Amino acid sequence: MSGIDLTDVVKRFGALTVIDKVNLKVGEGEFVVFVGPSGCGKSTLLRMIAGLEEISDGELQIGGRRMNETPPAERGIAMVFQSYALYPHMSVERNLGFALETARLGAGEIKERVSKVARFLKIEHLLHRRPAQLSGGQQQRVAIGRALVRSQKLFLFDEPLSNLDADLRMEMRVEIARIHRELKATTVYVTHDQLEAMTLADRIVVLKDGRIAQVGTPMELYERPASKFVASFIGAPRMNFLPGTLHRETSASRLEVMGGTHTLGRIDYDGEISIGLRPEDLILGGGEVQIPAQVLLVEPLGGEALVHARVGDGQMLVMKVQGKPDLRPNADITIGWMQSKAHLFGVDESALRAAEA
Repeated sequence: MSGIDLTDVVKRFGALTVIDKVNLKVGEGEFVVFVGPSGCGKSTLLRMIAGLEEISDGELQIGGRRMNETPPAERGIAMVFQSYALYPHMSVERNLGFALETARLGAGEIKERVSKVARFLKIEHLLHRRPAQLSGGQQQRVAIGRALVRSQKLFLFDEPLSNLDADLRMEMRVEIARIHRELKATTVYVTHDQLEAMTLADRIVVLKDGRIAQVGTPMELYERPASKFVASFIGAPRMNFLPGTLHRETSASRLEVMGGTHTLGRIDYDGEISIGLRPEDLILGGGEVQIPAQVLLVEPLGGEALVHARVGDGQMLVMKVQGKPDLRPNADITIGWMQSKAHLFGVDESALRAAEA
């Protein structure tokens, strides 16, 4: 059993509360990713699960057992750090097997486990090198191998790819996904990179100011964000926001945006709103709702392009279009969208939904 259950978990540093009554269940074999801006508490929460930070209030259970006072070494976890934390004076083989040596396993079993993990990670040819002789990606594989060799059922990753370049990050994302698919170990992964979260996670936990803003599958968070904060954090490029006003009527609602008026399904809300529009949902010269715009910049990205445009009295929009649009700076264009693709948020920044029929 390796599921995790956090109940009203709190972490305080003196008078400062950095984790505030977090409730979360991580199922056995699940891959859960913590994301959020710097200082939101994601690494602190991971370290509390690992036992590297004390829990001020609340309860942590792993596999159905209370772990608040249990030392890290007795929690049945393996952790991979951002810094790799390899022993520079040891070979890769010794780095992989050192934890097994301190656990007093026999030399034969240590060699067998190290060899098996080295084959699994395709680093057999590196066993006699030292960390300084390895690339960043190779060092990361050794760090992961050191966790795997302990045969634990719960893995914790603290921003493990942040020191790698873009190509290596993509390669290691694929590798970590493969490891999880084959081992089926419960995994909690911290990252500031929402692309990593979207591609790796079974579920994403979005944190803000020490609290959970939303939990869901990557597509749930992408398609139905619970708040303007979550909407702006998930997706790249970031969601655009336009000001608007919503008027509730008997059987429908009226939306005013950029001088136009449009009818929506009935939403139980009256007043000013933010309209969230993902760059990939904006349509050049089409859509149910259309507004005039002026091109500022076109960024060609090969098979697609990002069009930066000005609308209204200076509001900026980014639109993702396929191909190579023939647009020049200062050109006048029309940008539109389908009403079903717009996300509406009230003044408290919570999402607004159409009333059920």
